[in-house]
This record gives sequence, structure tokens and C-alpha cells, in this order.
Amino acid sequence: MPRLASLSLCLALTPAAFAELLPPKPAPAAPAAPAAEVPTKPLSPESVQKLLAQLLEIETSLNGKRDSYNDSILPKLRDAGADEGKAFALWLDAVQDQQFEAQGKTATEFADFRNGQAKDLRSQAGFTAQLRLQCKFLALLIVQAGTTTESGRMEVVTGATAYLEDFVSSAKKIKAPSDDNKRGKGGGGGGGGGNMDELNRGALDSVIAKHLKLDVTARKGKTTKGEAASNPANIAEIYEKMILPVYREKRAAAAIGAAWTKRIAQETAMVEINKVPEQLEKFNQERLPELKWGQAKDLFEAGQQEPATLAMVALIKANLGHKSTASWIGELTALVEQAGKPAAAAAVAPLTPPAAVK
Repeated sequence: MPRLASLSLCLALTPAAFAELLPPKPAPAAPAAPAAEVPTKPLSPESVQKLLAQLLEIETSLNGKRDSYNDSILPKLRDAGADEGKAFALWLDAVQDQQFEAQGKTATEFADFRNGQAKDLRSQAGFTAQLRLQCKFLALLIVQAGTTTESGRMEVVTGATAYLEDFVSSAKKIKAPSDDNKRGKGGGGGGGGGNMDELNRGALDSVIAKHLKLDVTARKGKTTKGEAASNPANIAEIYEKMILPVYREKRAAAAIGAAWTKRIAQETAMVEINKVPEQLEKFNQERLPELKWGQAKDLFEAGQQEPATLAMVALIKANLGHKSTASWIGELTALVEQAGKPAAAAAVAPLTPPAAVK
């Protein structure tokens, strides 16, 4: 029995003798030689200046190409912003490009969509009105993205003011219930039935913007003066990012007051369009005092301290239960204390404001 004999032999061996039967252990690896130090190579002052000049040249060239491209498509957007039929045709081209051809779908599939769902959407006045407003707003974003002059900024203010008037006046048609809704079937495609889906999203995320590459060339979210407006249905955002900053810089009290009066009327109108008493009541109790406070504060900071203070005190007294009352008191206290300092009082000088945009 050889296997038993081998086992007996192993058990009989001393540990030292048994170790001699094992294969030798590999020698430990020698420590790796340290890597040679790579000498630092800092940029020289001459190299820094040369690179900065090159980067500026590249950026200037890129901005020029972007502006040229945007200028080339601006007429198309303005045409679509004035005509629902043209806006729908542009949208249909964008859908074919982005949602069919880019995704490898067939021409037959697009034809089925065009003759089915798209045809239904085309018949909804609310949907086509949204597309027209979306195109008008995209044209405004192009102007804002390329603005580098004061006259350009005023062009944005004028365009944004006109857009908001158009938006609010069109909202009744957009929010009107469709025939399907009246019969209890619901709206189609997010365009009718009282929805504003095409406007309640970032304009540069829309299928039209992506089709025209505006999500790149309009420098999404940025302008030469900071953050840009993005939502075509957000009245407050458009005022805060397109209109009021220009007037605030000028301390143009008359224009500020007129803009706030329009903003208050427009936000009120949008709530009234819904015809929901509870919403209107909440707006009057919560949102409306906040808007009036914003107007008074802006006027105070534009130099109209006495009438603005009277309005702010009256708002506080009339809205003691408002959630913002405590912060309003703190804001007004700080404003009055600052105004009482000699340097601040001397800085307030009468201005000749530009005429309010009508």
C-alpha cells in the first residue's frame, strides 16, 4: 500500500526534515528603483500672455460665428412668432429631425405621426398659439444672448414687454377648454384642454430650440449681464431678468413703477383666467402684497423714498398676518436707517427717468 507508506513516512519526519522536502521559497523581490523626478516646467510670463491672446482670439472667433448663425435664423423665428401656421410648420420639422430621423425611425413612422397625432394637435388653437409664443420668446433669447450694448439691452426690454402683453392676451385662448374636455374625454398632446405644457418648460429645452441648435448658440442660461430668463410662461422671471435690471441700474423710477404696475396686472390676469375662486383669494392674500412690496422697495431704492415709505408702512399695517411681515419690517428698518446716514442722503439726487415702455 504505497500511499499509506508515504503518509507514514511524512508523519515520521521531523519538522526540519519535512521542510527540506518542500520547494524553496522564492527570493523576495528587490525594491523598485525610485522614479526619476520630472522637472517642473512653469509657464513663462511671455507664454502666459501669448496663450491668453490665443484663447481670446479663439473665443472672439467662436462668438462671431455664433452670433452670425443666430442672426441667420432670427428672421425665421420672428416669422414663426407672428404666425401660428409657420410656427406649427417649424415645430413639425423639428419633431421630424429630433424625434424621428435622429432616433433612426422610418419615414413611414413620421408620416403616420404627421397624419395622425400632429394633425389633431394642429386643430387645437391653444397648441399652435403656444408654439407661436415659444418661437417669439426664442427670438428674444437670441437678441439677449448677443447683446453687448446699452441699446441692445433696451431692445430686449422692449421685446420682453411686448412678448408679455402678447402672452397674457393669448392665454385665454390657450387655456380655453377643448371640445374633448367639454365632453369629458380630456385634451390631446398637452396642447389643448387648458394646459400650457409647451410654455411651462425651458424654451431652450424645446424641440424647436434643439432643432435650431439654440441650446448651444444661445448660451443657455447666460447673458453678458448674468442669468437669462428661460421659461416663456414665467412672468416674474421675465421681469426680473429681462426688464427690471435695466431700469434699476438707471434708477429710472417712472419706468420701474410702470413696469411693476404692468407686472401686477398681468400676474393678476393669469390667476383670474383660471376662474378658480380659491386660487384668486390666495393670490390676493399672499402674492399680491408681495408684489406691491417689491414695487415699493424698488421705488425706494430708485430715490422715491418718501412715497415708497408711506406705501410700505401701509402694506405692513394692512397685512399683519402675512408670512413676510416680519421680514418686511426688518427690510424697511434697514432702508430707513441707511437713508438717514448723511452720505446716503447726499447720494439721493433727482433723476430724469426715461419714459415708461408702453
